[in-house]
Amino acid sequence: MNSYIIITRLLLSGPSLFALASGYNLEVRHVQNFSFPHAGRHFGYRVLQVGDRVVVGAPGEGNSTGNLYQCQPGTGHCLPVSLSGSNYTSKYLGMTLATDFISGKLLACDPGLSRTCDQNVYLSGLCYLFHQNLRGVVLQGRPGYQECIKGNVDLVFLFDGSMSLQQDEFQKILDFMKDVMKKLSNSSYQFAAVQFSTDCKTEFNFLDYVKVKNPDVLLGKVVHMRLLTNTFGAINYVAREVFRQDLGARPDATKVLIIITDGEATDRANIDSAKDIIRYIIGIGKHFATKRSQETLHQFASKPAEEFVKILDTFEKLKDLFTELQKKIYVIEGTSKQDLTSFNMELSSSGLSADISQDRCIVGAVGAKDWAGGFLDLKADLQDDAFVGNEPLTPEARAGYLGYTVTWLYSRGLTSLLAAGAPRYQHVGRVVLFQESKDKEHWSQIQKIDGNQIGSYFGGELCGVDIDQDGETELLLIGAPLFYGEQRGGRVFIYQREQLGFEAVSELQGEPGYPLGRFGAAITALTDINGDGLVDVAVGAPLEEKGAVYIFNGQHGGLSPQPSQRIEGIQVFSGIQWFGRSIHGVKDLGGDGLTDVAVGAEGQVIVLSSRPVVDILTHISFSPAEIPVHEVECSHSTSNKKKEGVNITVCFQVKPLTLQFRGRLVANLIYTLQLDGHRTRSRGLFPGGRQELSGNIAVTRDWSCIKLWFHFPVCIQDLISPINVSLNFSLWEEEETPRDKRALDRDIRPILRPLPHVANTEIPFEKNCGEDKKCEADLGLSFSPAGSRVLRLIPSASLSVELILSNLREDAYSVHLNLSFPQGLSFRKVEMLKPHSQIPVSCEELPEVAKLMNRIVSCNVSSPIFRAGSVVAIQVMFHMLLNSSWGDSVELHANVSCHNEDSGLLENNLATTTIPVLYPINILTEDKENSTLYVGFTPKGPKMYFVEHFYQVRIQPSIYDHKVPALEALIGVPVSHSEGPITHKWNVEMEPPVTCYREDLDRLPSVAEPCLPGARFHCPFVYKEEIFVKVIGTIELVEKIEASSMVSLCSSLSVSFNSIKHFHLYGSNASMAQVWSCLLRSPREQGSAEGSGEPQGRARRARAKSSRASWEVWALQEQGRAHRLPTVKAVSLGEGFAGCHELPVTAGGQVGHRDTRLRHVRQRASLMQLSKGYPPHAHREHDGMSSKQSE
Repeated sequence: MNSYIIITRLLLSGPSLFALASGYNLEVRHVQNFSFPHAGRHFGYRVLQVGDRVVVGAPGEGNSTGNLYQCQPGTGHCLPVSLSGSNYTSKYLGMTLATDFISGKLLACDPGLSRTCDQNVYLSGLCYLFHQNLRGVVLQGRPGYQECIKGNVDLVFLFDGSMSLQQDEFQKILDFMKDVMKKLSNSSYQFAAVQFSTDCKTEFNFLDYVKVKNPDVLLGKVVHMRLLTNTFGAINYVAREVFRQDLGARPDATKVLIIITDGEATDRANIDSAKDIIRYIIGIGKHFATKRSQETLHQFASKPAEEFVKILDTFEKLKDLFTELQKKIYVIEGTSKQDLTSFNMELSSSGLSADISQDRCIVGAVGAKDWAGGFLDLKADLQDDAFVGNEPLTPEARAGYLGYTVTWLYSRGLTSLLAAGAPRYQHVGRVVLFQESKDKEHWSQIQKIDGNQIGSYFGGELCGVDIDQDGETELLLIGAPLFYGEQRGGRVFIYQREQLGFEAVSELQGEPGYPLGRFGAAITALTDINGDGLVDVAVGAPLEEKGAVYIFNGQHGGLSPQPSQRIEGIQVFSGIQWFGRSIHGVKDLGGDGLTDVAVGAEGQVIVLSSRPVVDILTHISFSPAEIPVHEVECSHSTSNKKKEGVNITVCFQVKPLTLQFRGRLVANLIYTLQLDGHRTRSRGLFPGGRQELSGNIAVTRDWSCIKLWFHFPVCIQDLISPINVSLNFSLWEEEETPRDKRALDRDIRPILRPLPHVANTEIPFEKNCGEDKKCEADLGLSFSPAGSRVLRLIPSASLSVELILSNLREDAYSVHLNLSFPQGLSFRKVEMLKPHSQIPVSCEELPEVAKLMNRIVSCNVSSPIFRAGSVVAIQVMFHMLLNSSWGDSVELHANVSCHNEDSGLLENNLATTTIPVLYPINILTEDKENSTLYVGFTPKGPKMYFVEHFYQVRIQPSIYDHKVPALEALIGVPVSHSEGPITHKWNVEMEPPVTCYREDLDRLPSVAEPCLPGARFHCPFVYKEEIFVKVIGTIELVEKIEASSMVSLCSSLSVSFNSIKHFHLYGSNASMAQVWSCLLRSPREQGSAEGSGEPQGRARRARAKSSRASWEVWALQEQGRAHRLPTVKAVSLGEGFAGCHELPVTAGGQVGHRDTRLRHVRQRASLMQLSKGYPPHAHREHDGMSSKQSE
């Protein structure tokens, strides 16, 4: 058992796996290592700093003994520590080391002090106490030492001689008894033997054994009885007839009875006479194959029966039973006054762990109480001790190894606290906190902390940390080096002191990828090595490749969860193993005032020097302090004036953080200065057009400065945000330096704290902002009515809006205008209107966002500065996109912003305008050819005529997605009244039929408006591609015609609709038409022209054509005798027509001269040409007459 404990402890520093560390703040390139010839591979198992030296423990292995060594950093040599005055050989000396931080005393223990008691090995501890100077042993003690207890034992063999036993089986029982007696011949045991069957026979008693101790003689003449198995009677026989003082039984001896049988008892009896006898029973053979038969043996055995009954299936196995029986005998012999099933201090292995504080020494005793463990509170002289363990001692506590680690927990109170680890408790591990009473007479358990993973060895390492060095332990670190999780091997659990104990707060863990790394195998509290006033902690992981050490810096309230440094053994020496198996770092070993850290490895110890930690103070100044605006404005960029730029001064100073450092501080820095680093295009440039500049400088405790200069590119747009000046710096690390440079050169290289080493400052632009140097703009924005009033939906349509932008207060910087417009518009261009056209404005349409209904154009106005009091007009123009959906109107939203406008002034920064949308209506109206153009009344002709005017309305569908509005045909007719001998009345018909209502107008025709209607018909209709209208006039002659006269009658047609939402695509003229009729009254009858073939009173119509216009002329020729000069009435239809006219006609029937005729015919602009794009209609031919004939 002792070997198992020690090997387990050693395995916590076995081989390893991992890589790479940072340089903060232990030096890894220039280290010192110690070793000693023939000290063995466990040199470095424990390492401790004592005074100005390093004490190294080297437990022995194999047949070698352990030893202590003291190593001097100044010389690099190691020597054994003198153990003068010691009378003991220490095999495992150096396995446990502890030092008193206040007095500097060293406690070194060997937990494997062994001695033999009647062939049984006892294990206790051997401890030495040294002064800080290590000049010989001051005190030595043997904590947990247990003297050999020679308890007398009288043992009787009661063996079965029944007939069921074969002779060879019977002989094996005899051989077993002989073997036991021979192996215990030098002990305090006396033996007797009784064979039982039907009767009992004493083969030899205690007196016989005292006389002749030869088992072969005493059992040489035994005869097999071969009868029944009266076991109950045999037990009573032994109690009454064998354990008798007159037969050699000793009154102070423990009575032991070993019963050997192969079958069940054949008798029944009370065995109370044997209640003071310890009874073991061994059942052999096939008769005990069942559980019931095995339980029959329990009635013969002592209690608890499970501890005192042994079943063997064959007699062959008797010869191997002695080892197990020896343990039972050992208990009986050595602990006869105690619980017969457990050990006390015989295997305590005291000293497997130790701690010392203010001359109070505590050592762990893991093997005490059947390996439940505990610790020993050693008295001042180390000669006496008091055991403290699990109270009460429960079966669950056995084999828990309490005391595997112990550590004092400092408190400002009057009582002492101690933590003890039990890494095998219930397989998950436990740490128990003990508190000493005020009278220092006893200890009590105040808290139990259990692990949570089987086999993790929770509590295998303990470390108390006084994080702020105020004399009280704030943190308890519990190592679980066999913990496994996330491909990491080992874990350290952090518990923080609270009022009622310690509570879990966080965990530390090593690098992933090392499931067997044993992170937490060594934990130690260093001093403050980084200069922040808080204690730092080192954690060893000896099986991460060649081994590794992690440094965790203290922080207020605990430890940083991330290591500030990870040092790999391979960085230190290529052939190293188990680096980090032990660590200690509380002393300055080099004389520079800094803490050095000693790290144990296989066969050697490495001393890592601390580097002084510094901060670098920086100061950046500019001349001038502000950038003159005239240097960066576009107007200045084109001048020949020399640019002065800005001078910049950068200064550095070393600020030591490790104030105890006594050396000279020189920091070689590499720096980079960057202008506008967050911008792709910098507003400041160093010589050569560079955005950044690098260099190096040696910095001491005094200010060291460099002077630089930078200038500016042309036309800087952003003049409100200052130019950022960023300074990055780092230490320049030299690569090639001697390994032992520290011993040769006292200028230790400093190290910067692992923080971003960046200094940022800004240089502002000069501002015209009044005495307070704070520009406060107040922008205003509105839509001007000068823009488009409506949006007409035609393919070539455009839209323009005009925005009025003003600044009512101080200069505005980076004025930004956004204009939101609907999807159907496309941004075309923007421009400043006079007189501000010289003010720059640049716009771009932003990429479309699928979720947004509108598009956005974004503009920079007067960049970079929009001066105070400015008012500008901005015109934004758009194209209309085809195939878009439109509503009744379009809304445009504008907002303006700048970098320096107070949030309380933003109310007038928004503007909205709504522009109506008008949809096109394509309506074409025209008169038809078959309208009545002439009516002639004569005395003998008809007294009534019907005048008919025919119209056609064509409506073309719109290309835009909008309903055709309600339509109404308006038909104007002459006033129905009597005009001399003629009266006329009017009516309207439409196809498709609709209902019309008549409106009489109270007005008469005039010369200025010859076609002014006297009545109007209103005819609402729904959309059709074609509508036909017929106007019917009834003309009646009611009086005698006294004289010839000509009367003009006119009707008109127009189509109306809601002009708020719609418009005529090609103008209102396209939807209007007129038809004229001429009435001729003549008192004479007119004959037909000879050979004319035309009826009397009918008109002959001719047409004159032209490429630019068309004329329609109707001529009426009165046919008479050739000698008479006829009178011709000519009718001209067209714009500005003034009625029917009389023209002279030649004798040949021709209408006067051409020039005279054309002067009286009004030109009528072609309807087709007014339509602006509709295909021209073919000219009509009337009554079979060609245009040539009409001429």
